[in-house]
Amino acid sequence: MGGVQRTSRWGVVAPLVFAVIALLALARSTIIMVYLGVTHFREVNPISVPLSYYAFVEGGEQLFFSAAVALAVGTLALLIGMARSGVRMAGRPTVLLAVWAVCLVLAAVFPADDAPRIMTFGGWVHQFAGAGILALLSFAGLAAASRLAEHPQWRPVVSTVRTLSIAAAVLAGAYVASRLNDLVPGVYGPVDVGGILQRMVLAFHVAVVAALAVQLVRVSWPAVRRKAADASAAPGGPTVAPRP
Repeated sequence: MGGVQRTSRWGVVAPLVFAVIALLALARSTIIMVYLGVTHFREVNPISVPLSYYAFVEGGEQLFFSAAVALAVGTLALLIGMARSGVRMAGRPTVLLAVWAVCLVLAAVFPADDAPRIMTFGGWVHQFAGAGILALLSFAGLAAASRLAEHPQWRPVVSTVRTLSIAAAVLAGAYVASRLNDLVPGVYGPVDVGGILQRMVLAFHVAVVAALAVQLVRVSWPAVRRKAADASAAPGGPTVAPRP
């Protein structure tokens, strides 16, 4: 009986634990990227230069890798927590989010080529992983929103997830269009805005994951409180000693 009870308690607490892990990982990733942007503002122009070029500044490679891995870990923790909470996420939402997390790691493991053209195998891997990062999260968010609409507890976050996902998709399209400047220099004028567009896309992606993680906390916390209250009220549960 003791083993069954422990399993039951973990089943209730697990979604909250994974939600907290996801939020902490997102916070770590965001803080690192903001730090890199502020510290290396002169070396990596945030308006025109992609995020991946932080890997080429002194001390930036490990931090950039850490930020990407933290974001991937947070996304996977969110998936596990939502599954443990009983949300029907199997299929397209889970596959898209998981592949997006893998693309984050691949883009960090295989840096971009520090050259106008792609010259190496690692550069091509980075390029395809980057394309996955730009595209997959928006589709994952829209797919997840449809599933979440089936659960009354998750409906409050559905419109937020959809709006953020659509905004990210629009910005990703704008970023792809801005890359025409690589083929036809000056087509959009003297200022290259690809770097800031890429950062905005990723910011909306992080917002989607964060919105889901926060809602997971809201959904799972009452269940944890009820479980604790039931344990206290059950025979043999914690008792309060009477005052003398």
